[in-house]
Amino acid sequence: MEFRKEVEVAKVLVGGKVDESFVEVRYDPLTLQTSRVVRKSLSIAKFEGFEEEIESTRSWCPFCEERINNLVARDPEIMEGEIWKRGECRAFSNLVPYARYSLVLRISEKHFLRLSEFKESQFFDAFKLIQEYLRRLPEEKVFVTIGMNYLKSAGSSIMHPHIQLIASENSPDYFARLDWSSLEFMESHGKDFWTALVEREKGRERYVGRTEKTDWLSAFAPKGFMHFIGVPEEREFAEMSEEQLMGFSKGIIKILRYYEIKGFNAFNFSFFCADKLNRHFRTNFHIIARTPFGKYYWCDVFFPKILQDESVVFYIPEESARELREIW
Repeated sequence: MEFRKEVEVAKVLVGGKVDESFVEVRYDPLTLQTSRVVRKSLSIAKFEGFEEEIESTRSWCPFCEERINNLVARDPEIMEGEIWKRGECRAFSNLVPYARYSLVLRISEKHFLRLSEFKESQFFDAFKLIQEYLRRLPEEKVFVTIGMNYLKSAGSSIMHPHIQLIASENSPDYFARLDWSSLEFMESHGKDFWTALVEREKGRERYVGRTEKTDWLSAFAPKGFMHFIGVPEEREFAEMSEEQLMGFSKGIIKILRYYEIKGFNAFNFSFFCADKLNRHFRTNFHIIARTPFGKYYWCDVFFPKILQDESVVFYIPEESARELREIW
């Protein structure tokens, strides 16, 4: 397992003085995809000035309790037209499906939450309903991903906190890269990549800590701001124990509170699930902070990512790991 990086030095004339800026080009140790870590950070605006949007979107939100039964789409196949309920969570079909099986899980009764207001139970209940849905799917091979966009700067069209499940007969591009790269790794090393990654990183500068049956670390080649990875002991999502699901839920809460301390209020996460895949693949979880949503927010996904498929970040993974480790 190689943690490869190349360093480029740019000289910039500012106010009559030459300033040196360092850029690290890092290669993902599994897929070899590159990320650029820019050590000269941009100023990130604070989130403020969107109270009016909170109220205006609340007035029509289909996920709010008073409208959800009448407005959301129903699944006539797996869920037999029902809305599934557990705690605050409500599960139903995606009105705009991304695959043959496309589910939405409204995880909070409240329309808007600060990151420090999310609760472990909200994620845990959603994960339990996802397990039930996955167990009812037909036997044919599908690629299962679970994702969340929170607030507009993270790509969410609806403010109300919700998770999405996508089970597709066709692999998303990055999932395919993880799949074949991890197969090659297993054939060469006799163990899955994520088990080896935890063994390699544990106790070192990018390792953060542990929750129930789950190890957490900072990504060497981050795909976004403050990119953390969760690696479970149990391999397939649908078969995970309640202890394992709670380990994910607790880790997510810890990271969201860290993001808020650092001035963020928006995020994305994704599970790449090992369900219906062979032993070379282990379910793995990724979470990143997004630029804070506010009245005049800006999007951190620009041409290097959207067209060149190379992430550009302004936070050093080892520093983020150290900061999170201190409050873990």
